[in-house]
This record gives sequence, structure tokens and C-alpha cells, in this order.
Amino acid sequence: MDTNSNIKANIVSVDNLLKIEKLQIPTYQRPYLWKEKNVRQLLEDVKTSMDAGKKYYRIGSVILYDNKEENAYDIVDGQQRITTLLLLCTYRKSNEHYCKPKFSIESYDTIKQNHTFIGEWLDENIGNDKDKDEFIQYVLKSCDFVKIEVNNLTEAFQMFDSQNGRGKELESYNLLKAFHIRAMEQESREEKIKCDRRWENATQYDPTPKIKDDPNIDILKQIFDEQLYRSRIWSRTDKAEKFTKQKLSEFKGFTIDKNNPAMFPYQNSQLLQYLTSKFYETILSSTSATKNRFENGDNDHINPFVNVNQQIINGKNFFDYVETYVEIYKEMFINIQTYKLSEFKEFYYAYCLDYNWKPEDEKKAKEKRKENFSFSPKWPASRTGDSYLREAYKSLVFVLFDKFGEKGLNKYYKPLYRLIYSNRLSKRQVKYSFVSTLPSKYFKIIVEAKDLADLMKLNNLAQNINIQVELPDNKFKNEQIKDFIING
Repeated sequence: MDTNSNIKANIVSVDNLLKIEKLQIPTYQRPYLWKEKNVRQLLEDVKTSMDAGKKYYRIGSVILYDNKEENAYDIVDGQQRITTLLLLCTYRKSNEHYCKPKFSIESYDTIKQNHTFIGEWLDENIGNDKDKDEFIQYVLKSCDFVKIEVNNLTEAFQMFDSQNGRGKELESYNLLKAFHIRAMEQESREEKIKCDRRWENATQYDPTPKIKDDPNIDILKQIFDEQLYRSRIWSRTDKAEKFTKQKLSEFKGFTIDKNNPAMFPYQNSQLLQYLTSKFYETILSSTSATKNRFENGDNDHINPFVNVNQQIINGKNFFDYVETYVEIYKEMFINIQTYKLSEFKEFYYAYCLDYNWKPEDEKKAKEKRKENFSFSPKWPASRTGDSYLREAYKSLVFVLFDKFGEKGLNKYYKPLYRLIYSNRLSKRQVKYSFVSTLPSKYFKIIVEAKDLADLMKLNNLAQNINIQVELPDNKFKNEQIKDFIING
């Protein structure tokens, strides 16, 4: 029993847990994603316990948040196991009623697949209907959980982070999805589902669809941790530390709809942008073209009316904002084998991701960017200090491209590289605390620039860098990269 009055812990059978009527899956949770191997492992563990004659089997723990505002219990930890057990219960002929939480639309395919798999597993491993019912009865009555009930949501997440060893830690950004979906009170259910689907697709992006079982990429974690959060902080010339749950307010703004008019004069400009965007989408898009970031045209998922440093407008506008930068990030740093931004991508691959080429192999290095998984850094570019510098550089060119498009990027990506990577040569060790303030002055120049001429300051700074080369053990072996950083 926990001595903290905000936390209650007790042992409950699977049967009693699943009978909690107001059990719900909060919107910030990921979809149901368990693979067949996860389901098989759970079922086999229970069967082994039953065959050994054990009276009880502990499945694990669940964390529930007592959500008094919605009069429900949110499943903070345990969704995958609870859903699997509910699927198992459908094979029991019984009049008992169990909870019926609402699942995200992305969960349905997995639910269907695992439901079929459970039936096949029961047929192969248990036998006739009587034996199946006995097995499920064992699951319900003899298997249990440690049910941890928490009154404070922050404590629930802290507990989840500290003790959850099986699943993936609930990322801070997922709380933003829940917040902004709640702000879409004027939108249809279909629109909310669409926003949810776009969000989840970005957390599980497949960079190599032709290769089976390769790992997916969580682009949202990447851009919230770095290219959105830290860029916004650096643009204000502040120290950009790590994005945490305590920093969520950076991406919460104000809601604009017929029930939520602008409250203060400073919001009028965002109101005008919001209305103009709506008007453009419905009336002007076919008659008046906006300026694209990509010279060959932006795709339909890139919103021309957003910028990285804008005031956040809650709801659908936020999802449009995020989707825009997911698409830009993919094109700049993941799909580096494609023709868009090819000049920059060739440089980025050779000078940021793969130092292992010689001057005579430079053309070969440019071709290597077209290989699978070329977006991943190779040793020694994957060292911790190099990674810190690379993310700062990526954020700078990201904001530069956002503001001045492909033309601005092609003109200034090299000076920015020299300004950032000169620190790889002049410092024995590049620490996170050092990089947290390093690019602020360069962000300031980009943010305040009115045209490309104002960015000449970046060229001047790069031409005047004074580097005292200090490389222990000659770790930076590519002489051509070293010469470019020093001499341009």
C-alpha cells in the first residue's frame, strides 16, 4: 500500500479489472500496436502457469488515472495488455459484461488481426470449447494485476516513465495531441479522426517501404525535441534545453472559433491569418498562387501560411502546422535520395552523415546518398558531440528554408555549416550545454532578416572565424572537410 494519499495500489484479478465500466483509453495514448509475437508471449506465459498448477499468475501492473473531469479511469499504462485480454474474452460464452473502451481508428486493423490470431492460437494450443473456457476462466480468475490508481496526472506519467520496462515511454508531445483535439470542438468527428491519423502516421513513418521489417521513424519526437522546440527557443536567443512535459506550453496558444473570439488586440494578427487561410483554401487557391518553399512546388500537405516561430493557434490549425514541418523534415533529412534540394542533400550527406570519403571519392560519396538508410549518420559522424552539432545545424537550415525557401537555403547552407562545425575542430569535447546556446546569434540574424541581403552577415561571420585546431587522437580524419571548415 502506498503511503502517498494521491496513489492507491492493490491487487485485482483480470476479471475485476475488465469490469471497471468507465475504463477509457485517453487520446494521448498510442494506438493498439501489439504484434502477434507479443500476444503469443502473453498467452503462452499464462498457459505455462496453468499447466504447472499454479493458483495465481501475476501479469504485471497497470496505472490508472482517476479522471474526475470526465468521470472515468484513464489507462496510462497497460493499454496493450488490457486490449489483448478483452479480445480473449470474446471467445468465452458468457453473459458477463466487460468494459468497452473506445479505440482510435488506427487500432482497428491490429485489433482485427490479433482477434483472428487469438482464435487460431486457442484452436492449436487449447483444444475443445470446454478447455478453452477453462483457460479463459483461469485468465480471468487466477491471473491478476497490480492496479495503481493515481489522482494526479503528472504523478501518473512520472510513475509510468520510472517503472515501465516493456512498452515505449509515453512521449511528451502526445499530450499535445490530446490538448489540441479537445480544442477542435467546432470540427466534425471525421476531421478529428483525420488529424489523429496524420499525427500517428508521423510517429511511425516508414523510410524504406520496400524493405520488410525495417524500423519505422518517429518524426514527431525528432521535430518536437529539436527542429520545432529548440528552434523556437534559439530564435528568441534563449538557452534551448531539452523538450519535456514541463515545456508543453510552448505549443499551446489560443483557440479561435465562433465560441472563442480573440480576447486581446495582439491576437488580431493571428485571427486575420486564420481567416485568410480559410478564405484562400475555399476561394482563392485556384486563382492566386502563394510562394512555395520548394522551387518545383510544395506538396498538398505543406501549409503556405505557417512559420516555425508563429503564435500557436489551438486545434486543427496546430495539426496543419505540425504536418507542414513533418513533410519538410522528411524531404530535407530523410528522403535525401530524392531530386528535391539535391544540392543541399549531397552536401548534407557527405559533410554531416558520412565523413568516410576521400577527395577522389567525392562523386562516389554523392551517389551513396541514394542508398537505403543513407539518412543515418555513420561513424564517426554518429559520435555524441557530432550529433549535438548536427541537430543545431539542421535546425538552422530548417528555419532558413522555412523563411526563405530553396533559394535562401542554397545560398547559405555552407556558411552555416562552417559556423557550427568549426566547434568540432576547436574543442576537445562538444557538450550539450555548450550547444544549447551556440546557434542563438545565427538564429537571430535569420529571424530578423527581411531579405537575402540581410543574411550576408552569416557570410561575414563565416569568413572571419578563427579556429585553433585541437583534435586529440586525430579523430576528424577527413582532411577535405577540415579544410572546408577552416578555409571555406
